[in-house]
Amino acid sequence: MIAYVNKYTPPSRDIPRNIHLSTPVEEYDFNYVFDVVPLKSDKVELRPLVPSLHAKLLFEGIQKYPEVLRWLGIKPFQDLGDVLLWIETTCRQAIDSLFYAIFTEPPGSETRVDPNDYVFAGVIGMINSNHQAMISEPGYITILTPFHRTHVQTHASGLIMHRILDHPSRGGLGLRRCQWITTTLNIASQNASKRLGFSPEGVLRCMRVLPLGKEGARDGRPGVRQEEGMVRHDYYSSVTWYEWEESVSEHVDKLMARV
Repeated sequence: MIAYVNKYTPPSRDIPRNIHLSTPVEEYDFNYVFDVVPLKSDKVELRPLVPSLHAKLLFEGIQKYPEVLRWLGIKPFQDLGDVLLWIETTCRQAIDSLFYAIFTEPPGSETRVDPNDYVFAGVIGMINSNHQAMISEPGYITILTPFHRTHVQTHASGLIMHRILDHPSRGGLGLRRCQWITTTLNIASQNASKRLGFSPEGVLRCMRVLPLGKEGARDGRPGVRQEEGMVRHDYYSSVTWYEWEESVSEHVDKLMARV
């Protein structure tokens, strides 16, 4: 009988709970498959997420507005250590993901604010980035409650779309496909994607097992690993590079100019 070799071992979970809390910006390795650059519009700046600068802001924001995690597959953060571990394992270790801290003018501002005085409004990722397939997507979009129904979502998502789909001569990556994936239960996210010009593609069932306490489309499978976690169905939509150049880019720019 053949003896098959399989030396796989799960990734180490022995990660310090203060990881990169004191790492200077210039020494922090983003470990991302594409170039790391800041992005900005006339109202929003997306600054690459650095634990020493942004972990505390994220923790304090989620503590104050825990409802913003409702549809994300993230366990509630109990302390700053939880945030640092999440940034390390979800945001940095995966080479297909780059996360940004979102900064904008304070809520209720009636005059133009200098970017140096912008305030933290949440986070957004550029995730599932594939160099060979030339695709990426906005993801883990977490806008703090005071910035809901403002310009922030449109500008943050629009900046990511421009980065993914713009031709390199215009500062983009020139990728072929920008996709949007959310749970079938999150109708607001689906509507946001349609508003931004994404075309619905369908549903992939039973794509994720959610952490305990998270709402899913159905219960887990009895008698197997992670049976306690509910199952999530994923809603897919996308914008292709030719749709972007034909009309969607102009549509997104008009949306950003309006809010």
